[in-house]
Amino acid sequence: MVNKPGEKPAGGTYKQVGPRGGQTTHAPIHHKPGKPLPPTEKPGQGWKKV
Repeated sequence: MVNKPGEKPAGGTYKQVGPRGGQTTHAPIHHKPGKPLPPTEKPGQGWKKV
């Protein structure tokens, strides 16, 4: 499941994925519960839990 920027999913490590779920060059992030996910580099991208 791909989360959009601004959503507040469970905490954990997330990687940025392209519009079709492919890899991007962005390094994984460590997300804290209750906080919104940060913006992505380009429109249409999202965050996927590792």
